[in-house]
Amino acid sequence: MDWDEEERRLQEEYRRRMEELKASRETSEVVGQVLTRGLLPLYVLHLLAGSDGSRNGNEICTEIGRRTDGAWQPSTGGIYPLLRKFEKKGLVQGQWQDPDRRTQRLYSLTPKGVDEVNALRQGTRPKMMRAFQAFAVVLKDLFGEDLIVHSSPKEAAGGED
Repeated sequence: MDWDEEERRLQEEYRRRMEELKASRETSEVVGQVLTRGLLPLYVLHLLAGSDGSRNGNEICTEIGRRTDGAWQPSTGGIYPLLRKFEKKGLVQGQWQDPDRRTQRLYSLTPKGVDEVNALRQGTRPKMMRAFQAFAVVLKDLFGEDLIVHSSPKEAAGGED
């Protein structure tokens, strides 16, 4: 066996895999940034509107990650300030699960929050549809493929669902 050749092959394989990992991380970060800046407020209100009870910030983060198969995993460092902002605006009501210990704050939608989430849904839908149309054109131009809507992000990435 030629050890020098094997070492070069392994170094090349390592370099290639590191580049793939870096590209994957960058893609995930870009997706997260786009979704967090544009859709996080609406999606948090939507999740609170659809829940049977109150949720804390960790549960909201976990639910977003679960629904998107991990493609979008916002941090609690972005969720909790957003929830406090909503609380100041009267869109959500926060209550301590144990007021004496103040260990976990649970949030629920107020009637004003219900009105807000409905207004945001109506205003955001046309913008999202235009964005999807633009992405479809770019996808077709770059890769010669039509935009195909998958049932989950994992399926869209070619994984099994």
